[in-house]
Amino acid sequence: MPTPQPSTTQGVSDPNPSEPISELVAGADVITFGTVESVEPAVADADAAEFPAQTAIVRVDDTLKGDAAATITVSKPAGTAYYLAAQPEASFDSRHEGIFVLASAGEDGYELFGNVGVHDDWGNWQKFERVIAGQPEAAPTATKEEIAAWTAQADIIVFASARGADHDIVVQTPRAAFSASATLTPIEVLKGEMPEPLDVVQGPQPEVIGGTWAFPVKDAGQTGVFFIDTSSGTPTVINTSNPSLVNRRKVPVG
Repeated sequence: MPTPQPSTTQGVSDPNPSEPISELVAGADVITFGTVESVEPAVADADAAEFPAQTAIVRVDDTLKGDAAATITVSKPAGTAYYLAAQPEASFDSRHEGIFVLASAGEDGYELFGNVGVHDDWGNWQKFERVIAGQPEAAPTATKEEIAAWTAQADIIVFASARGADHDIVVQTPRAAFSASATLTPIEVLKGEMPEPLDVVQGPQPEVIGGTWAFPVKDAGQTGVFFIDTSSGTPTVINTSNPSLVNRRKVPVG
């Protein structure tokens, strides 16, 4: 499975919101990372409110729970808010590649399990990895001690918007790309000086189940609190957990 953080799957307005990942992992017979190779029927109207039943041939790239052949038959029920596609599509409702949560259907192969049967968002990929490994679903946030240590080491601490660099992508999902370097645009400087946007790189990250974080490559950027060490000559963000989960009011400066 590709090394899979922050996410934007379908949100609270989704008519078929996903159950907690822990419930899906417990209830599924098989969980795989795979890609749709063919599907019948193809969906012509990607703007429909709900989509018909489909049957797909799925190539299995990795199996996270249970056992599955290299190629499997997967059925999707009618009435879902997503549909299966044999090629990547621009529609947010299409599913071509990702984590397939499956219930055994005997000789007919497998049925997609849960309200959202295919998960193509990095945040959910990480949750599946953590839960399958017996860890909590939620990503760990920085402790008070970690924030204090970062504060002491950082030359600059800034609440900023980060836009990942296109040339340094380390995670690619069907929905988004994530980079190991970025341009930070300051919103509020908490320590040091940063009068204008600054190009930064991500510092070393710990080896943890599901991975930690990276800079999203999107025009809107993503806000967070970034602790920057400039001592090497290359401004380096030393956060080892997601900057967007740091409360800037709890940073011990001033």
